[in-house]
Amino acid sequence: MLNWVASLPLWLATTFLFVVVFFRAQCTFWLGKLSYHGILKTKWGKKLEKNSETSAGILAIQKMGWPIIPLSFLTVGFQTAVQFGAGLTNWSWYKYTLAAIPGYLAWGFIYASGGLSLFRSLVQGSIGLLILFIIIILAVVIAANLVLRYIRKNGIKTDD
Repeated sequence: MLNWVASLPLWLATTFLFVVVFFRAQCTFWLGKLSYHGILKTKWGKKLEKNSETSAGILAIQKMGWPIIPLSFLTVGFQTAVQFGAGLTNWSWYKYTLAAIPGYLAWGFIYASGGLSLFRSLVQGSIGLLILFIIIILAVVIAANLVLRYIRKNGIKTDD
């Protein structure tokens, strides 16, 4: 992370990173949307559609619906595939943006509060941080599971 962002108060750094990820994710979404509306009809578009990362994003959206969009911001790399896949499956901008806002907030807060530093420490082998990381991942998985069960139990439509 840039040193000047790290020197900001947490709320300001989170807000700045929220704006950064907003524009990055929106650009990725709109590239997917443009692909849906024209590029897919070209030879290059057919290759793009068969790309494994793009296919993974589309499959995740079709399988889980809108909850995968904010949850994808808790991953590295997969979030781009999901954002592009949302555009490629022709989601409306309004629904996509509403689904993505919690993910923007989570991403901004995680990076502003040192999430990247935690990841670097894990790579370097700090056992205490490894345990903390495992606890956080388990909490996120359990929370996501509870949200999905609630949605399915109450018959809330998760498709676009």
